[in-house]
Amino acid sequence: MIYTAIDTFYLTDEQLKDSPSKKDGIDEATETNLRIYGCDLIQESGILLRLPQAVMATGQVIFQRFYCKKSFARFNVKRVAASCVWLASKLEESPRKGRLVIMVFHRMECRRENLPIEHLDHFSKKYTDLKNDLNRTERHLLKEMGFICHVEHPNKFISNYLATLETPPELRQEAWNLANDRYFFSPEK
Repeated sequence: MIYTAIDTFYLTDEQLKDSPSKKDGIDEATETNLRIYGCDLIQESGILLRLPQAVMATGQVIFQRFYCKKSFARFNVKRVAASCVWLASKLEESPRKGRLVIMVFHRMECRRENLPIEHLDHFSKKYTDLKNDLNRTERHLLKEMGFICHVEHPNKFISNYLATLETPPELRQEAWNLANDRYFFSPEK
């Protein structure tokens, strides 16, 4: 039997309005801010890890899908974002070592919270805890997705269609920007 991964992740408007986070008492504005924050972490870490944009977009889609099923109250946004980057880098065939992902997220956290940037020793308890958390969260992501993590991005279709229509480069760039921005603002329908 041959199984092909088909994108079957769709939610109704009612499911989107009654998210797990809202059931745990998180208001809509806070949930939206946490979604934007997580996607911002994924984008920044992808740049620091020198990953292709497709990896960051895949990580953001996985992040949004995960929080459509799980609550922000139960899963740390920073840890889920790190695991999404790590998983997406493997899915898009640009793998990065877990150690690098942990180091980048540690430095980003220190910088964002105005803490002194300290070296994270690979043999420390903190590093071991972060590594175990990265692995555990990746397993949660995979389990929640049913191990179907295929993501079809609109960007490649937009580029091909606009090139075929011989549109001006400015219009192509604007369409590309809009397609990228969609990852920051709303979960998929």
